[in-house]
Amino acid sequence: MADEIKSGDTTTEEKKTSNRTKKQYVLPHERGWQVKLEGSSKATKVFKTKLEAEAYAKQLAKNQSTHVVRQKKDGTFQKKR
Repeated sequence: MADEIKSGDTTTEEKKTSNRTKKQYVLPHERGWQVKLEGSSKATKVFKTKLEAEAYAKQLAKNQSTHVVRQKKDGTFQKKR
């Protein structure tokens, strides 16, 4: 029964994906700045200023073991602080 697959087995690719840390993105939005979890289609929250969005994203990242990626209005990404 070498062809039998156990339901608890995971492939190496699945392990890589599940161990990867998601990112909290701070992105421009039509009403200011948005915080968005990687892979999400909707903003977690929208703010008037980038500073407010960054503070919120940092708190989420700390609580969810993720990290923050900041985007400028021109579409380029800021360097890590």
